[in-house]
Amino acid sequence: MPTNSTPQPAVTSRNGWCCCLPFVALPVVWPLAAAFLPERVSWFPIWLAAVVWNGTDGHGGISHLLG
Repeated sequence: MPTNSTPQPAVTSRNGWCCCLPFVALPVVWPLAAAFLPERVSWFPIWLAAVVWNGTDGHGGISHLLG
């Protein structure tokens, strides 16, 4: 049995691209999948952007920060 006490190098990721892949793939995959999804589900990204921009009541969100 070998007794090599040298630590093995850590396994590195692929230059950090794995964390960015969902953000790059989602705009490409969602329009392709929207053709097969129900209408309510396919409009989710647009609804989410509207809620973030205007808030749930239409008067909040981040739009009031810009004037």
